[in-house]
Amino acid sequence: MPASPWPTPRSVRQASQLHAILTTSGRIDHPPSAGHLLNSLTNCLSAPRHLCYALSLFDRLPQHTTFLFDTALRACLRASAGADHPVQLFIRMRRGGVRTDAFTFHFLFRCCALPRARAGASAGLCRMLHAACLRTMFPSAAPLVANPLIHMYAALGLPDDARRAFDEIPVKDAVVWTTVIGGLSKTGMLDEARKLLEQAPERNVVSWTSLIAGYSRAGRAAEAVACFSSMLSDGVAPDEVTVIGVLSACAQLKDLDLGRSLHFLVGEKRIKMSDNLVVALIDMYAKCGDIACAQGVFDAVGRGQKPQPWNAIIDGYCKLGHVDVARSLFDQMDAPDVITFNSMITGYIHSGRLRDALLLFMQMRRHNLHSDNFTVVSLLTACASLGALPQGRALHASVEQRLVEEDVYLVTALVDMYMKCGRVDEATIVFQRTGERDVHTWSAMMTGLAFNGMGKVALEYFCQMKRDGFQPNSVTYIAVLTACSHSCLLNEGRLHFNEMRSLHRIRPRIEHYGCMIDLLARSGLLDEAMDLVQTMPMQPNAVIWGSILSACRVHKKIDLARYAAENLLKLEPDEDAVYVQLYNIYIDSRQWVDASRIRLLMEEQGVKKTAGYSSITVAGQVHKFVVNDQSHPWTIEIIAMMDEIAQRLKSAGYSPITSKITLDVDEEEKEQALLAHSEKMAISFGLISLAPNLPIHIMKNLRVCEDCHSAIKLISKLWNREIIVRDRSRFHHFRDGTCSCNDFW
Repeated sequence: MPASPWPTPRSVRQASQLHAILTTSGRIDHPPSAGHLLNSLTNCLSAPRHLCYALSLFDRLPQHTTFLFDTALRACLRASAGADHPVQLFIRMRRGGVRTDAFTFHFLFRCCALPRARAGASAGLCRMLHAACLRTMFPSAAPLVANPLIHMYAALGLPDDARRAFDEIPVKDAVVWTTVIGGLSKTGMLDEARKLLEQAPERNVVSWTSLIAGYSRAGRAAEAVACFSSMLSDGVAPDEVTVIGVLSACAQLKDLDLGRSLHFLVGEKRIKMSDNLVVALIDMYAKCGDIACAQGVFDAVGRGQKPQPWNAIIDGYCKLGHVDVARSLFDQMDAPDVITFNSMITGYIHSGRLRDALLLFMQMRRHNLHSDNFTVVSLLTACASLGALPQGRALHASVEQRLVEEDVYLVTALVDMYMKCGRVDEATIVFQRTGERDVHTWSAMMTGLAFNGMGKVALEYFCQMKRDGFQPNSVTYIAVLTACSHSCLLNEGRLHFNEMRSLHRIRPRIEHYGCMIDLLARSGLLDEAMDLVQTMPMQPNAVIWGSILSACRVHKKIDLARYAAENLLKLEPDEDAVYVQLYNIYIDSRQWVDASRIRLLMEEQGVKKTAGYSSITVAGQVHKFVVNDQSHPWTIEIIAMMDEIAQRLKSAGYSPITSKITLDVDEEEKEQALLAHSEKMAISFGLISLAPNLPIHIMKNLRVCEDCHSAIKLISKLWNREIIVRDRSRFHHFRDGTCSCNDFW
């Protein structure tokens, strides 16, 4: 193109000024001047918003040559446009009879590989452009189009197409070899990439590094290290990116010696200590357990203004359980970012410090930072495990306020949280309002209903799930069989256990067998349960033997109880619940000698019975009670309420089940001991501290005892209160003198 007499603009503003001059002088129709303006404007593009100006200028030009079309395509590339604009320009070229050249396809392929373009650039479109290139190009154009063509296929996750394009190129230079090796590595075809690397006429640091990084990303750390050794043997010097890839592999392998040697290599080879390399070193030392060296790297080169090294050292301390040290560093940061907050919140959750995690989450909101969904799901999971309903509701409010983006994982976590807090109605509302469900959401709903004693409702949801076209999986059937087990739905349990295997070809896991054995044992069919234990294709675990042992106490099967306990103690020799359960079975059967033997065995083994406790949350504060507790500030009021409960229960005809007390004391003392159980104390506190219209929600670390279960049923009727007790194995919803478990627990 002839040289233009006009000055060359250096910014979009200057280009618009030149545009005005050319328009007012009538020179906009002069092809060299117009081409100079478009080319200069393209060179100045720095944001997608400028692309519309460049394309509108292109549309107004009097004639469109190959050079101008190529310039417009280059503008799309510089502005990181989507796939629509480049493809439309190519179609206009073809329809207008304008000849394409190597630059046309060079820019087209590069445009289709842009991140914004990948959603619109389908495999079919890329292959169509490739075919058009083959029809119109000659072999001499291959060096210009080969590299962007292979890169396009690799960027779109089409490694087979990338390999075919590579094979079609008649003359392959080092850049093409490096691109195809890197592309195959990024898309997971590591073995194919390794074969090509061995065949390459020239193996440079980029191709080696691509393969090393690919192995590290795929979790094949040992192969990444072996590849690094081969690279050194090949005489290729590593660069910063290479070292980062190998450090990642060291962190996976926890190979501290190799990590230290790489750190020494960085200093010996004077490799630039970039932020990414600093982060990789800190991460490697932390994951290898040498937090002192991680801190040393951070103190030496990481205390700049950028947050990445800070995030790495904070995350390292959190993962090693040193959350207070991590918090100290967190408080020293000028501007913590989302990653910093998420690391600290996750650290608090894993350390069991939910309150601190939630406070930090609220602080994050005050900084106008939006937490990612993974962190909110983790917080909801922690709330579910602790029964922290108010905090869970606060997180739900943040979802409702669009502070985090709602997705199927978040909905599933909300359903699970409400179910594990005993709020079936709120979980149902969340489930019914969501427009996006998957099989895990349905499973969470059914599991929650099962543990809350609503087995039949859970099975209705299962039928609805199948009607809606969802295919049940292994997890779904665990929920279904749990529902049958917890609600004594024997026929339904047998039906679904057989249906899972015959209709859906799902091989039962130990969890499925455990549910079915528990159902049979609870139903008194202990012989059938033992037949299933003996024919299952895997060894029974502690949960299965525990189910057998519990059923033996209910159905007075002493010999089988002894056999189940022996097997259970082989698996969990220090589990106090096994000894206690067997002791109670002997006491119930009045086998005092055997009961004494178990008690003596516990003393010899140093096994101590886990202390039972109950907790209740009032006004956001957790109140914890143990048996006969007198440490609470409201002890006098609680004792007064317990006396009132005892009197009203007695007036209603209630008789304490004192036979479960094995102490050699009189009946009155046994009754007082039962009255002082932790769950009764927590309920007493709830009756005097909560409004009459609010449910009383109790958490119990052990199973609720038979006497407390009977008493709470009557308390719910006498005080007209809903009482929810979450014990070690299930929920009990007490209303109007009945329990959701139907006394089947």
